[in-house]
Amino acid sequence: MNRKLEIGLLVDNYSVPSWEYELVREIRNSDYSRIALVITPEDNSSADKRTTGQSSFIFRMHQNIDHYVFLRKQNYAVKRDIGELVKNSPQFRLRSTLQSDFSGSEPDIASELRKYNLDIIVKVGYGPVKADLSDIPEYGLWSYSMNSSDTERADTTGYYEVIEKNPVTVSELVMWKGKGDKGKVISRVTESTCSYSIGLNRDKLFSRASLFVTGIITGICIYGSDYLYKLEKKYEESSRNMIKQRPVPSFLPSLFNLMDAGLIFLRQVIKKLVYTDPFTWILLYKTGAANDFSRNSYRDFTELKPLKDRFWADPFVISRDGKFFVFVEEFIYSKNKGHISVLELDDEGHLLRSDKIIEKPYHMSYPFIFEMDNVFYMIPETGGNRSIDLYRCTEFPGKWEFLKSIMKNINAVDTTLFNHSGKWWLFTVIDKIDSELAVSPELYLFYSDDFLSDTWTSHPMNPVITDVRTARPAGKIFIQDGKICRPSQDCSGSYGNSFDINQIVILTETDYMEKNIIKVRPDWNKSLKGAHTYNSDSGFTIIDAYSNRRRFF
Repeated sequence: MNRKLEIGLLVDNYSVPSWEYELVREIRNSDYSRIALVITPEDNSSADKRTTGQSSFIFRMHQNIDHYVFLRKQNYAVKRDIGELVKNSPQFRLRSTLQSDFSGSEPDIASELRKYNLDIIVKVGYGPVKADLSDIPEYGLWSYSMNSSDTERADTTGYYEVIEKNPVTVSELVMWKGKGDKGKVISRVTESTCSYSIGLNRDKLFSRASLFVTGIITGICIYGSDYLYKLEKKYEESSRNMIKQRPVPSFLPSLFNLMDAGLIFLRQVIKKLVYTDPFTWILLYKTGAANDFSRNSYRDFTELKPLKDRFWADPFVISRDGKFFVFVEEFIYSKNKGHISVLELDDEGHLLRSDKIIEKPYHMSYPFIFEMDNVFYMIPETGGNRSIDLYRCTEFPGKWEFLKSIMKNINAVDTTLFNHSGKWWLFTVIDKIDSELAVSPELYLFYSDDFLSDTWTSHPMNPVITDVRTARPAGKIFIQDGKICRPSQDCSGSYGNSFDINQIVILTETDYMEKNIIKVRPDWNKSLKGAHTYNSDSGFTIIDAYSNRRRFF
């Protein structure tokens, strides 16, 4: 498509929450879209809907307390005026009798709107979808499931997830096409719930949601209408189970929920006082075993621990010359920073020595290592440097040189390469909102003919995974019994609480699909709270696991 898409904004008030301001700003600044029309009510009587309406006093008080305690001055809910963003766009005022819907009795309204040749109408604000408008633009009317409540005060997005201790919170963008259409989900992201704050939970959810629209617009312009059809198919199951806004709880339930929130906050404070943020990680390994993840119980795995002033995590193993070399993140508690080290083990798994091999001023972890043409290469996680960096081994296992940055100015973690069907595939989790709160739920895929290339092509279905339960890589991708297996972390509720093995069913330049095979929780030891890496080589299988680390005793 060699033109910008013509976008209509359905707006009931120019004063909008910051996340919707960012949504409009993204549309205006995109190379692939133009705000061609702003559709508003005839008067501003509906403009007050954002802050009026029936809701429990306790529910509102709960949100206000939460905002005061946890949110910064700049957050998703702060009101901003979009007037400056749309000042050059024409306005179309709907008559008050037509603001909910208009019908065939008012053909002039439809015909007038069609003169603008809109490709998409994006609903900004709360209230029901205006179904008759959805039949006018080529790609329908798009709305967020989080905005389906009548008013802002009635918005319970992210509220029940915190109160009911649901480990995930979901956001959706829905496309409506024609009156009577039940809607189709075209974007869905499953975030890890912030367990102690409604405001923080919403902040990251809405911040990421503000990027949905322009991401899909870009896809349509680059790949054509078929791109939108693929999104419909990708989220077909979600469309059958679309998010429904739950009503505001009445007085007594709101009061009990507020009290429960106080207990949640108190537990969080006690946890911070008793435990440090860095966990105590250990390595668990087994020698002489086939790489059969489906049969591992991990109960008979041997523990490998460092000195108490540090931990080892993110193990990657290479078998060579009758020994096992385990490359790890070595985190020094006093420095609050990790570097890359290598552990040398004999053929029975006894630790012979450990050596620091790569250290930078920024944090390093996840030393993904691979071999090509008898040369070892490594891509450690260097998110603190906002880069994906490639190192080459000059003398195995301890001497490495920086080779190049594959990508720069990017907040990416746990990059993993896979050589398949004559191409190199690069899997990495990217956080486009730079959230400090939790792990990004979005896995991106790139491909190239040469891993040394400066050019990596973004997969058209990026992000290929949008679920915090399976997005983040957890080790080398491997082939077992003819199946391509991708280890992934489950970071719902808490970071690295378990890992999964997923089968990659489709891996092409146009499509990607995977399905879960098995989930591994560290339930063989009650003291362990999570596990998040799986690797194996030549009969040596290794994982990591963590427990909480006490501050004083």
